[in-house]
Amino acid sequence: MASLATKSSRSIAAAGGLLFIAVASVLGFRGVHTPPAPDAPAYRQKGPADAAAVIVAYSDFQCPACGHAVETLKHLESLHAGDMRVIFKHRPWERNHPNAVKAAVAAECAGRQGRFWEFHDKLFASQSDWGHAEDPLAKFSAFAKAQNLKLEEFETCRADPATLAVVRADMKEADRRFVNSTPTFFVNGVRMVGARQLGTLGLKEIEKAAAAAEPKQAPAAPAPKEASGTKR
Repeated sequence: MASLATKSSRSIAAAGGLLFIAVASVLGFRGVHTPPAPDAPAYRQKGPADAAAVIVAYSDFQCPACGHAVETLKHLESLHAGDMRVIFKHRPWERNHPNAVKAAVAAECAGRQGRFWEFHDKLFASQSDWGHAEDPLAKFSAFAKAQNLKLEEFETCRADPATLAVVRADMKEADRRFVNSTPTFFVNGVRMVGARQLGTLGLKEIEKAAAAAEPKQAPAAPAPKEASGTKR
């Protein structure tokens, strides 16, 4: 009897283990395939609010591949400016890119003065200038001054722990979505990684969404028939 009970207990434990693995797999699958909530401060969004295609971009300002993807994104915007909306999310890899979090915080502060996208472009265009600098903050202050930001307000924002918390919140969201490399894009919820996928698969998704959003023309009404003349 004891042997039978032991076997039964082992069977129950094994079944429980399999159930745990199955549930974990489902949750993992959902984490990979569920698109991120497209929420971000207004200054980190651009494009029509009712755009057919919404692109959520997880990026790192010190990441060379992310800098390359900026050009791809701009090319797509030139093709489909009225059809797409871009939402930027922070995903700095601070272990490999020690100045990336500081850059993200600086961009947030520029955004609060209405210059996020200008600062975004400057950071990517000058990665080699500040990326490995011992004091990147001085570089960021110089960028802010060149863009006519209020420096005192910029510096106060940068020192505020709440600003860093905003960046950390994006990073946690990226982890929940299993964003394990940058740049990662979600085009209407469809995941793609890197500039090449964005420029090919992303373009197809945008074109598909734009075509679906086009108003369908009603068939033309038949021309009225001419009344036949009365014979006399």
